[in-house]
Amino acid sequence: MEHKQKNNFIVWLGAIVLAFFTYQYIIDALGARLSDYYGHTYVYLPAFTGGDLLNGWLTVPYPLWHLLVLALNKLLHVPLDVSAAYVSCIFAMVTYAVFYWVITKYSAHIGNERNGLGNACLAFSMCIVQSLYFKWLDVGDGFMGTYSYNPNHNAAQMAVRPFALICICLAYDIWQRQKDDSYKGIFFAVEKDLKKYYILLAGMLFLSAFAKPTFAEMFIPALAIVMLWDWIACIFRKDGSAKVFLKKCLIMLCCALPTLLYILVQALAYTIWGGRLATESSFIFTKLFEVWSLFTENVALSILLGMAFPLFMLLINAKFFLKDDLGRLGLAGYGIGLLEASVLGESGAGFEHGNFLWPMMSGMMVMWLVSLLRLLALEKRQSDTKVKRILLTVAWFIFALHVFYGFLLLKNI
Repeated sequence: MEHKQKNNFIVWLGAIVLAFFTYQYIIDALGARLSDYYGHTYVYLPAFTGGDLLNGWLTVPYPLWHLLVLALNKLLHVPLDVSAAYVSCIFAMVTYAVFYWVITKYSAHIGNERNGLGNACLAFSMCIVQSLYFKWLDVGDGFMGTYSYNPNHNAAQMAVRPFALICICLAYDIWQRQKDDSYKGIFFAVEKDLKKYYILLAGMLFLSAFAKPTFAEMFIPALAIVMLWDWIACIFRKDGSAKVFLKKCLIMLCCALPTLLYILVQALAYTIWGGRLATESSFIFTKLFEVWSLFTENVALSILLGMAFPLFMLLINAKFFLKDDLGRLGLAGYGIGLLEASVLGESGAGFEHGNFLWPMMSGMMVMWLVSLLRLLALEKRQSDTKVKRILLTVAWFIFALHVFYGFLLLKNI
């Protein structure tokens, strides 16, 4: 009991420290008129006041963060700037808790039992990791150009993370249960009531889009492509399994339908019905990396610096990412996000906003999570030779470098 209480203290301490840095950053950012937090708090939030919620939704058709800030401000009379900081602190703490839960669940599954301190440190690290950055390289200025799935400056994208993590775990467990009736869930008890988890997946996916559609824009097509590949494999086997598998694929599609419809409505609000950019922008195909090249002189190097740890894991364990369903999900998620960032953009005033870089950042999170979980598994199962131990040590070193740059960002804050 004493050991459990100590673990609980460590876990909560990590959440509080993360919330402290989040609060300090946001209060500072709210004083900068060109910051995202200033715009969302003092420019977009007033559109929701005065009883005109429709006008607010048309201005920001992903209003979860905004509505929660208003609820604190109007119902509890918390000052607006403090409300904005508190809501983001809550999302940061929930993200940390979900990371901790995922790492703990997966560690138990692979038999790599870690103490609360180890899991808390990894969860905290995953909440702050940033790309490697060297100012003498022409890869943008800090975050810009290399990017990260922890874009601290953007309230809506940071609010997506906990829902996205739950969706990843739900989709994987459901997918495995569909393929194997004897499968017992790693994260959720899908063997007990699969229908309940279909509904939960649909709800979490919708909430992620209500916070910001960027994760769903990447994750739905990524999962669809992986399942389509499996269905084609069933067809070629000619064992009658293709029809059954197609039915399961359609059920997963039904989970995504509410979110897909909402994203369509968001797009109409954003470009036609008088949203933030009104009719000034429309979605277009661009030259390869045309938008990304506005923020860096070397896109390839930016990718390497932002994804050094996952790319190293892909290099030393490519078979996992090509054969294992968890690895395929990570690779497909990042691949789809990267593709969207490479060839999609907006015409007119929205071109320089780089809004299709956000789905890529959500894809980065999928690949980062999968890579960390695989590293934990390799540490448990495949550290039996000197070469393997060296490779795992290098992987941990690269991961630590990403965390170090995250701490540098906190220091600058």
